[in-house]
Amino acid sequence: MPGDPEGLPRHLSPSQQARNVRAFSAVVAKFREALLEGPEALAFARDVVGAFADSGMSGGPTRSEVWSLIAERRAPQYAQEFFDSRWAIFEHYGAIQPYLAKKHQQRYALHPAVGPATLVHERLRRHRGIDELVALLDETRALIGQPTRDRATIEFNIMFCRQMLTVYAIHLERLVAVASIRELADEQREHNHPGLSTRVKQLNEEVSDFFPGDHALDHQAVALVAAEQHYQQGLTAAGQRVIEQGGRTLDFEVLSAEEYLEAARHAPLALLGQFGADLVVDPPSVWLDAGALMEAVEDFAPYVRVRRRPPMPQVPPEPDPAQRMGEARSRERSRQEHLAERVLLESDQADLTDELRHSRWRSAARLLADLIGLDADPYAPYRLRISIELIVDRIGWVTYLHPVHLHRQTTEPPEQLRHRRHEERHEGL
Repeated sequence: MPGDPEGLPRHLSPSQQARNVRAFSAVVAKFREALLEGPEALAFARDVVGAFADSGMSGGPTRSEVWSLIAERRAPQYAQEFFDSRWAIFEHYGAIQPYLAKKHQQRYALHPAVGPATLVHERLRRHRGIDELVALLDETRALIGQPTRDRATIEFNIMFCRQMLTVYAIHLERLVAVASIRELADEQREHNHPGLSTRVKQLNEEVSDFFPGDHALDHQAVALVAAEQHYQQGLTAAGQRVIEQGGRTLDFEVLSAEEYLEAARHAPLALLGQFGADLVVDPPSVWLDAGALMEAVEDFAPYVRVRRRPPMPQVPPEPDPAQRMGEARSRERSRQEHLAERVLLESDQADLTDELRHSRWRSAARLLADLIGLDADPYAPYRLRISIELIVDRIGWVTYLHPVHLHRQTTEPPEQLRHRRHEERHEGL
């Protein structure tokens, strides 16, 4: 999500983000194992918002137009089947609605709540609600500054912030006791909000200034400060354990590459100078002695560029186009003659009407064209007879045709005919 507020870190592991989504969705979940914990669901929502915004089509885009826009402009990491399934879920919950209330409506509009929901889910995946807690503190300070102050709402907001900070502190204490240092490092990235302590302190001062003598509200504000200090103690304990245990084991993966880069740019020089003090390394040495240097000098010869004639290109011989056409024609005529011999296997004449009637259009047309080609060849010993009678079949594949009969002429063998035709062709050339 671009533009994170106040530069909050975003480098959480996918498993940590999935746990945040599960905990957040448990508040409104109806069934178990009904969540999409991967990043594809949020990516689909972002792509749909962008496609509806960029469509610019009067009356709203169709579903196929939305998918085309996503595929062309956003390079989705999910297939169209995932898009179709998520589209059906959005339609079921009213996130995507027909543009007009008509039957068979193919154009759609997007509910405006989808965009903010995407932002909220993105923040909760990465920061576990710290942004929402800070926003509630800012909202409470804004309520205090209004001329007509709603005391009940202010007290409820302060109490809720205190409860959430207490829950965060207990959670951090548990992780310090049982979690690994990498889990603690991920947890610190979620809770790293530099403006939280300042906001709590300012809220406490404003309660004292605007509500003098209100001991109940002042007690809630003081309890909020104590809860925030408890929370900061948990963060400090988690950070100390990460530094101590990670330093002893020399585990450089407890911090992200961006955090190392930030330290290199802004950390004090004295602190950076301590890096690597406990590392054991061999001193650098030059792997070259005097004897090796003398041998290299003696073996050195100036480079002389020799121009050599390039090799002759090897052009593969190409077959004669006319020869290829003749071979293709011979193969086609051989196939047609084999077809005729198959039809005339038992007799010198055959009725092909039933075979054509029971064939599909494409097969019947191909068979009839092959037989007409044989009949047109004066050297082929086959004759085709097509009757005038018309047969109409409204149920079969071939709806109408004429009776077709094929005859074999036995005056001259087919081999001799082909040989004579070959000789006449060469004499003509």
